[in-house]
Amino acid sequence: MSTSKTTGGATLGPTRAISLIARREITTRVRTRSFLITNALMLVLIIGGLIVASIFTGGDDKPEKIGVVGTNAALSQSITQAGALSGTAVEVVPLADAAAARTQVDAGDVSVALGTGAVGGPAYTAITKDGLSGASETIVRTALAQLAQRETLARSNIDPASFNDEQQAASALQVTQTKPDKPDEGQRLAIAYVGVILLLFAIMTGGGMVSAGVVEEKTSRVVELLLATIRPLHLLWGKILGIGAITFGQLVVLGGAGLITASVTGVLTVPSAAISMLGAVVVWFLLGFLFFAILYAATGAMVSRQEELGSTAAPLTILSIGVLYAGIFGINSLDSSFIKALSWIPPFSASLMPMRIAAGETNTVQVVGTIVIMIAACLVAVWVASRVYQRSILRTGSKVSWSEALRGSKTEEKATPTPVG
Repeated sequence: MSTSKTTGGATLGPTRAISLIARREITTRVRTRSFLITNALMLVLIIGGLIVASIFTGGDDKPEKIGVVGTNAALSQSITQAGALSGTAVEVVPLADAAAARTQVDAGDVSVALGTGAVGGPAYTAITKDGLSGASETIVRTALAQLAQRETLARSNIDPASFNDEQQAASALQVTQTKPDKPDEGQRLAIAYVGVILLLFAIMTGGGMVSAGVVEEKTSRVVELLLATIRPLHLLWGKILGIGAITFGQLVVLGGAGLITASVTGVLTVPSAAISMLGAVVVWFLLGFLFFAILYAATGAMVSRQEELGSTAAPLTILSIGVLYAGIFGINSLDSSFIKALSWIPPFSASLMPMRIAAGETNTVQVVGTIVIMIAACLVAVWVASRVYQRSILRTGSKVSWSEALRGSKTEEKATPTPVG
């Protein structure tokens, strides 16, 4: 079977051929025991890890419990007001006497217990287990200062309410921010950050499956049977779309399970404004995966043994790690000139643009412009990979270099496919 007959004797239409190859990739790979076991373990780890995280991180929003010895309504009211001023929820626990206060503090039921001091000594005493510090110290000292102020004003026949109104008016403060707050920025950045991590995971797993699958078919000579009825490009696209669908479905299941578990357990709260970021993340995820997957397929066609795949795919691996690092380290300086410029350059835009969109550092022109440039880069990658794949897929023996595959003439002369039948 010559190369011309192989590429010219196709009997299936493009859509039919691509769909058949894609279905073949999906059905054969998702039924393997390793695939099922790996994904089941990952699902258990994600759900179990989030449940454990909710157990250890839960309770941070519990109110600060402060005990008050005896009946002191003024002190209890002052503690509640001090908690409101500091933004901390406070629960005042009434205690019968000093003995009960020590018992509650030792048991950890209250962080601190307040009572009146002895005659001639401090006005109040605080009973704690490990000293007065943190939120409880702030609340207690603020409450006692406010209570002392009210008592002093009352002794001077000054209405505390009127005094507080005048004091607040005299100390009124207007805050002007040079960089206004962006609602839900943290949640949007979290979604974009997870999208970048998932993109690298998809590139490493999906791209690896594409290149390894090409080498496997080439080594077993199955590709020569397939090319008797299917054009090389149809085989290439069927493999990419099939494995791409598996990878995307895998991430949807794992990510969806993690998102639902995190929402149910209270580990993560995703507002509706942050959900809109998912659309941008999905677009850039698909473009980034296509760019790398098509090139990984070309690397598989350039070698004849699995052992040679690592060195041939090394430039793509280094580039994909660079894309990941750009997103991880660039998150702290998304408004810098370097990151702004780098976000226009494919494939780095696949990790940086979702971050910049989440942080509100872009406009419509930048978003559309970078998408157009990334699509153009994907088309260039398709053109390069198509030439390499068609010229190298039937080549056996020594490894084909990138320059040799792109030149093509020597590769085609050396191609010696084994006749079928």
